[in-house]
Amino acid sequence: MLLRRCFLLPFPAVRLLRRSLHRQHDHIVLHPEIRQALQLQKPVVALESTIITHGMPMPENVVTALAVEEQVRQNGAIPATIGILDGRIKVGLTREELTTLAEKPRDQVIKCSRRDLPFMVSRRQSGGTTVAATMIIAHRVGIRVFATGGIGGVHRDGHESLDVSADLTELGRTPVAVVCSGVKSILDIPRTLEYLETQGVCVASFDSPGGVFPDFYTRDSGCTVPYNLKSAQEAAELLRSWQELKMESGLVIGVPIPEEFAADKFKIEKAIKEATAQAKAQGISGKEVTPFLLAAIAKITEGRSLKSNIALIKNNAKVAARIAASLCDVSAKLESPVRKAIDKKPLVVGASILDLSFKVDDQKRDMKLDGATYSAVAKQAAGGVGRNIAEGIYKLYGDVNFISAVGNDQMGQTLLQMMPKALQRGLILADNHNTSLCSLIFDKFGDCKLILGNMEIHQSITAETLQAHHQLFREAPLIVMDSNISEQAMASILQQAQINKIPVFFEPTDMFIAGKPFKLLPELTKNIRLIKPNLQELKTITEAITGETVTWNPDTKQPQAELVHQAKSLIKKIDCHFNCILATLSDHGVLLSYRGDAEHDARLLLDVSKTTPPHCTRFYPAPMVHNIVNVSGAGDSFCAGFITALLRGRTLDECIAGGFVAAEKALQSESAVPTTYFSNQESFESRYKQTARIIQQQSV
Repeated sequence: MLLRRCFLLPFPAVRLLRRSLHRQHDHIVLHPEIRQALQLQKPVVALESTIITHGMPMPENVVTALAVEEQVRQNGAIPATIGILDGRIKVGLTREELTTLAEKPRDQVIKCSRRDLPFMVSRRQSGGTTVAATMIIAHRVGIRVFATGGIGGVHRDGHESLDVSADLTELGRTPVAVVCSGVKSILDIPRTLEYLETQGVCVASFDSPGGVFPDFYTRDSGCTVPYNLKSAQEAAELLRSWQELKMESGLVIGVPIPEEFAADKFKIEKAIKEATAQAKAQGISGKEVTPFLLAAIAKITEGRSLKSNIALIKNNAKVAARIAASLCDVSAKLESPVRKAIDKKPLVVGASILDLSFKVDDQKRDMKLDGATYSAVAKQAAGGVGRNIAEGIYKLYGDVNFISAVGNDQMGQTLLQMMPKALQRGLILADNHNTSLCSLIFDKFGDCKLILGNMEIHQSITAETLQAHHQLFREAPLIVMDSNISEQAMASILQQAQINKIPVFFEPTDMFIAGKPFKLLPELTKNIRLIKPNLQELKTITEAITGETVTWNPDTKQPQAELVHQAKSLIKKIDCHFNCILATLSDHGVLLSYRGDAEHDARLLLDVSKTTPPHCTRFYPAPMVHNIVNVSGAGDSFCAGFITALLRGRTLDECIAGGFVAAEKALQSESAVPTTYFSNQESFESRYKQTARIIQQQSV
């Protein structure tokens, strides 16, 4: 059987639309571990990088940064050190990147606050992020807890110089919880606390009797704050309420330095005054004041202040990790049953294929299947409709279970190296079949002309092998099934779906095999609640269900109005069998047929009851896509985007928009499934909600 690739969105021959979706330039790069942690709602703690670039000398800066990350891990969270390398904002610096940043000459790295970020990106420069910049980036990617040494504040002569740290205004407008040892001792702490109150920032001490606020090197600043948190659990409950109230300001948690590392208050104050005098004598000003003073104080105290600094940042990281972990626990306990159902892992059963694609680059001749030799660009990639959808869901939704078959051969090893580890948990390693290989031939315009494939290995997915994974079926909120597997395997999947009352999303895959599951008994196929056929597949499915021959021969070159009219007439014959039909009309768009009561609650598309209310239909024109690179996986990414939004409980328009924006990323990617769709779940949601507002006006 041939493996179809659904060419859903516009290609080079597409009509031009005036309304275009602007491509977002993601200057923020998430480490894969951070991205996955955020998607799975695991505890993550942001860490700044000025401690690396400006706060400490080599090698203490690198050693301390790595030790701080280890403290975060040991206390139940994942560290995300934030820094800027060659204009790319990195969230989750690798050890090599961290060392590279630390070793750069001081005049080649900038201490970056809010005002500096655009300049750094535009000039492709490197820098360490301050509290303010780190807060902005952490909030942008969805990290809620941030650990640092001490925040900036009002300088001691701030009433005259007006030298006030940007950290304070950032705390007033960016909702991130900052765990620190208070305000740096070199600053005017009473005035800083007053400024924070004016900004509406909630300030609390942590495990400090009487609410005494720390002052970085010592445990007692002489100031008290209104609230004292006795434990990480208590802090997490505060953060939970802060989130629920949608506070648009930050939150400061002051953690006293461990007593054995606390400095003598008289001696440290003397060192601060001496360092401040040196700064004035040398004309040090602006953002260079703080790093100068810290270095000078370390020298005056013969390194004792540096040891205190290292000890307090490690301790803050430990406390922040425990708060982040407790916050995740508190959130999980308070989640509703609907939310818990949403967080289950969907299950995909289908084909895994090694794709070999050839795109003709011979500009002098039009390609014909005449036995001639054409110059072409060859590429190798992981493919298969089921596999593509599973990887797309994994990257957009956060996790997925996948059952498929791969041969125990060299091609199988190659394919496994291209697949995320998470997709390999349910793989069947077959000794009696070769890995499925698919050759795709594209002409010079990028249109697919021929697909050759061997699909025999999918017979290895049997009722017995599926039964061995029965636990995956029980835990799934949705089963996705492609048509490359056998009828016997489909029957087993549908039996499991029936037993566990789980809806099935059917991806027809190819016009010649699209009707396969509908040859089974109706009591099995009733759990197929959603399907996504193209026009040829819609025709095949209609014939399989009704037993009638459809005389209309779909042709996407027909006028759009005619295509929509004919598609609607076919859908009308079969819509009572499904909750949702997503008919893709090539570069024209998507015709959505759905049960009427899902208009206000899209989750009803997942209902497995026998009765299906009368259907409504809406046509969504395909948005224009720029910079198309590859057309082989857009339809599969559309599935992944649609399913992700549906499982997250979004509206119908947002589900369609989720499909469109995921497909757009696939079209702009070299591979069928992009290495990265979006930097985080929030970016994906923001993008498809913006797109939903546009397509809502265009749908008919």
